[in-house]
Amino acid sequence: MFTRNDDIRSQIWEAVSGLNEEQLNLQPTPDHWSIMQVLRHLNLMENIIVKQAHAALEKEQTVSVDKKPYELTLDRSRSVSAPSHLQPPAEPETLANVRHDLKDSHQALMHVAQDHEAELLRSKSFLHPVFGEMDLAQWVDFASYHEERHLAQIQDINQRLGVSHT
Repeated sequence: MFTRNDDIRSQIWEAVSGLNEEQLNLQPTPDHWSIMQVLRHLNLMENIIVKQAHAALEKEQTVSVDKKPYELTLDRSRSVSAPSHLQPPAEPETLANVRHDLKDSHQALMHVAQDHEAELLRSKSFLHPVFGEMDLAQWVDFASYHEERHLAQIQDINQRLGVSHT
């Protein structure tokens, strides 16, 4: 269940390999995130998914929700502003810190996916601000699409800044 998540994460690390901290923290324009801010946003998103998943798993109530079209997340022609609690800080960060936090959040999400039966994950849910109620299995899968969307953003930032990884 977590293979796609791992594959996209590997592609993200490949996309930023060889970039220095200055390049990673450089914003293409004042109103666009730097690559480091995108990485921090991914960490914040995984953390909130894990937190909400744990809360949903603790509830006795079970649900049955329809499959949501979260694959639409890949359509970058539709701009979605991240809620304030998922906005990265404006201050520059170190790759070591962000990489460490991303490793921890990714591992926590992996545990949600792998430590619970698929049937249980499909019976617990929480609200997505765009797609509505999604079960936990959908949330885990959604996380990979969300990261793939931001992988494309990272690649765009690299191109805008004229930087390339080695």
